[in-house]
Amino acid sequence: ASMTQQLLAGPAPRPRPYRVCNGDRSLRKGVMAPSLAELLRQAQSALALPAPIVLVLDEDGTAVETESFFRTLEEGTTLMALSKGQSWTA
Repeated sequence: ASMTQQLLAGPAPRPRPYRVCNGDRSLRKGVMAPSLAELLRQAQSALALPAPIVLVLDEDGTAVETESFFRTLEEGTTLMALSKGQSWTA
């Protein structure tokens, strides 16, 4: 059944490159991720942040909360990873 589900779902999305930074922009890393869930895992690991984290666009603080919005991001987009209690600042 899982093979049928994989065939019906189509090809898996390919990993795309993103830049992630921490809340004060003191640490920046490049990560590759095919999905929002994987990008959250990669960013948390790369920046050594406590879970849970939220990703926002570094340029304006727009939250990246859905897979459909994630798919509209261009390769190389810079995202800020925020832990609980942190907020975006310009």
